[in-house]
Amino acid sequence: MPNVEVYSKKDCPFCHKAKELLREKGQEFTEIDVEKDPQKLKEMLERSQGRKTVPEIFIDGELIGGFDELRDLANSGRLDQLLGRHEKPKEIKTRLVILGSGSAGLTAAIYAARAALKPIVVEGRDSGGQLFTTTLVENYPGFPDGVQGPELMEKMRAQAERFGTTFITAEASLVNLSRRPLFIGLSDCCDLLTDALIVATGASPRELGVKGERELRGYGVSTCATCDGPFFKDKEVVVVGGGDSALEEALSVSKFAAKVAVIHRRDKLRASRIMQERAFNNKKISLIWDTEVKEIYGSQKNGASGVKLVNRRTGEEKEFSCEGVFVAIGHEPNTAVFKGQLEMDKHSYIASKEFPRTSVEGVFVGGDAFDHRFRQAVTAAGDGCKAALAAEHYLEGLSS
Repeated sequence: MPNVEVYSKKDCPFCHKAKELLREKGQEFTEIDVEKDPQKLKEMLERSQGRKTVPEIFIDGELIGGFDELRDLANSGRLDQLLGRHEKPKEIKTRLVILGSGSAGLTAAIYAARAALKPIVVEGRDSGGQLFTTTLVENYPGFPDGVQGPELMEKMRAQAERFGTTFITAEASLVNLSRRPLFIGLSDCCDLLTDALIVATGASPRELGVKGERELRGYGVSTCATCDGPFFKDKEVVVVGGGDSALEEALSVSKFAAKVAVIHRRDKLRASRIMQERAFNNKKISLIWDTEVKEIYGSQKNGASGVKLVNRRTGEEKEFSCEGVFVAIGHEPNTAVFKGQLEMDKHSYIASKEFPRTSVEGVFVGGDAFDHRFRQAVTAAGDGCKAALAAEHYLEGLSS
């Protein structure tokens, strides 16, 4: 068995996801906590050629990267080769498959499992959904003092498992919804044949799409202040965006950074009033209005060094020095695999004329793959409940 090392920190959702993926593969690994030992942090930065993000994963001394790179290796089948696994893909027949493991998917799993449907949940690209990378959730009913996003999702998952839900760490790479049973091809795993399907694939963070963004990911560019904030202690950083996610990133990284500039393309924020008040009252946080980021400067050797800003009103360009760039500009639905098979709107959200039914019989939808208006954890949970009840009713009709 190869030697696998995972550099991590306690409150890092992507570290948790990487470890869960390795455990599901049956792979032992050595976890190295960079928070407990400053020397280990220095060691990680040297071995990873300056990558300022966790986790950092090594297989037999070779740098693999973070969770995204580990997941991509798994999806391509190369991870099994690196870990010495040579199992042949298998075919599984089941009554109900749920794609996605966020609030909608896990709620659907709880209801479906309690109805004895024995659902299979395919965790998807972002296991645990958006809440898994959220710190304090204050508006989910039943938690008067708030609850950490990862904690809430872990409890929902445990509840679904308790009633008999099976989880598979993979994502759908191919679907055929014109045949019966429905066909779901999973990356790095198996093929599923199912009588009914619930699509709860959610949405993923949108990229800026500017020069330097992808090249410097992990070298100063991040989408998770909870994970990477400590790497920017006493440094100046920027956060791009104007919603709750952006202000949450700003507030989180302000615990470490010397200064945080929030760059927003409009003249007012979209964030909730309480989040705005917290940002305005934080002396480390400033706002730059009516401005877009056009380029991120820096190198993988030295990290991010600044951004090019353009004022949308005046067209004025200027350079702004910073050592970290946190991107939080919204999300895009994870529905690409369904194009040409399910009806969608012009923004690729799955259409539903009679919610939660889709354009294909036996296929149901819930959460941010459908909802582009509310996009809340509690509304996604309600969607998941409705989808599960509709799927149960549909399956009863097939049996009668």
